[in-house]
Amino acid sequence: MRTNLLSKISAVVIAVSLILAVAVCTAAADCKPGFVWRDAADGDAVCVTPEERDIAKKQNANAANNRQPGGGAYGPNTCREGYVWREAFAGDVVCVTPYEREQAQEENALA
Repeated sequence: MRTNLLSKISAVVIAVSLILAVAVCTAAADCKPGFVWRDAADGDAVCVTPEERDIAKKQNANAANNRQPGGGAYGPNTCREGYVWREAFAGDVVCVTPYEREQAQEENALA
């Protein structure tokens, strides 16, 4: 009985692994060689260079430092003076420099 259960669990693990492998290969295939998904948030499938993806991840990690302490006109998502929302996708309120927002808009236009 226990062997049968272990066999079923192993079969499920193998099936899930294969499904995930196919999903990863399909996702990678959506971008031209040398490009990856920006992945600034779940579902952000704009193709960018690996360096640009790293920049988006660093912006996300630094987001709290660029928000106005205590909030402001836009609640807790109010940016400090000199910063704006990145707006790489609908609802993206990560605070970045105006130049960084322009870069995200260019990436979107090139996608």
